[in-house]
Amino acid sequence: MGRHSILPIIFLSLLPLFSRAQERSTLRGKVIDAVTESALRDVHIGVKGTALGAVTQADGTFELVLPEERSVVLHVSRIGYAEQDRTVDRKSVLSGESLLIRLATSAVELAPVTIQRPAPEVVYQREDLHVGDYFTNNEGLWVLTYDKPQLWHRQDQAGRQVYKDARLHLLDTNFVEQCSVRLPTNVCRLRHDAAYRTIVEGVDKAWVATLVNGEMQLQEISMKVLKENVLPWTDSIPGHLLGNNFDATFPAFEHFAYDPQSEETRAICAVQDDHLMELFRSQYKYMSGHDKVVAMDLAIETGIDAEIIAGYMTQFHKDIYFDPPYAPLFVVKDTLCVFDHYTERIRRFLPDLTEVEAVPMTHHKERTWKTRLLQDRSDGTVYALFARNLHTWLRSVDPSTGKLGPMRELDHPFPEEVQVHGGHAYFIYRTYGSLQHRTLYRQAIK
Repeated sequence: MGRHSILPIIFLSLLPLFSRAQERSTLRGKVIDAVTESALRDVHIGVKGTALGAVTQADGTFELVLPEERSVVLHVSRIGYAEQDRTVDRKSVLSGESLLIRLATSAVELAPVTIQRPAPEVVYQREDLHVGDYFTNNEGLWVLTYDKPQLWHRQDQAGRQVYKDARLHLLDTNFVEQCSVRLPTNVCRLRHDAAYRTIVEGVDKAWVATLVNGEMQLQEISMKVLKENVLPWTDSIPGHLLGNNFDATFPAFEHFAYDPQSEETRAICAVQDDHLMELFRSQYKYMSGHDKVVAMDLAIETGIDAEIIAGYMTQFHKDIYFDPPYAPLFVVKDTLCVFDHYTERIRRFLPDLTEVEAVPMTHHKERTWKTRLLQDRSDGTVYALFARNLHTWLRSVDPSTGKLGPMRELDHPFPEEVQVHGGHAYFIYRTYGSLQHRTLYRQAIK
């Protein structure tokens, strides 16, 4: 057989291979959202019964190479959309026309999950000591503990509670105790000065507590210094100390600012319970003639109004109708905010003590309000404390509008000494009827 006669035989033997190669075809298409008709990317296109598949591009298009010119069933899927099976017949495959697939959105059903609020975190608990008081500042968390409480029975302080064998502990930010010291005598509570240094108030004296080289030190001060030079100053702003002349026996007081350099004191605003002041002054009417003369003589001697003197002479502050005035001042960012519950306004002042427009209050109209406002000094947020039956909760107060934020309920009933710091509510609690000692907890409120 000659060379030229072999070529037709080779050509004929390759015809089946060419035929099978020509049977391969490319299926093109596009997937869009059935409602918006926008292109869908990352849609999976699979040929059922085979391992063939493709994924749509950013414009929603895809190409799928099929080994045979035959009908196929495409399985189309994408998260958030209903899966779809699409039959493409042989004619459509051979035509080479682009296939358009519309996918409808579908809700993804998840297994039910029960979401529970985290339980309050135990901050400080001892089996041998009770938590009496606590205070947070830049040095950490100061905790006052005691073995047994004692009621003070001196006539002028009947019912006052003091703590025997008390200790002061300092915890770091992880609530690990760094140091502690036993207090030299019975104490009443923790206080702070305008610089937010910790002060322990005793029965006859007080101590400023500081941390020096990792050890706690107590600097003794007299009760006179505490009451006259420390407690009246509640906060500070650049260039001024902020304080007041609040007296729990009188229905009015003033907030003022003191400039240490010029030694000048400027009044910020006066607060007065008009109704109680009227009752206070009216005591003069019911005094005997002799007592009125005494009140008038004292007025001439001291320059104080005789009706004010009469209110003190009759000890009206011990009357069941008397409540000390409550109008705290909080520094919120660069604004001084006085919550004047008697004018029902949040009175606002700039750092230069210029008064700006007041804002109406709403929290005091709630019957469940416990006549307490708390400030989180870490961010300046002011909270109002509410309680009813076994429920206690906090709501933030917006000082620029007076509006209340959402309710943040505390898990334990009847919490004591509630404070707020770093987005958490701190409180002391002991389960009623249990052997548990008074324990310090904290609970997230943000």
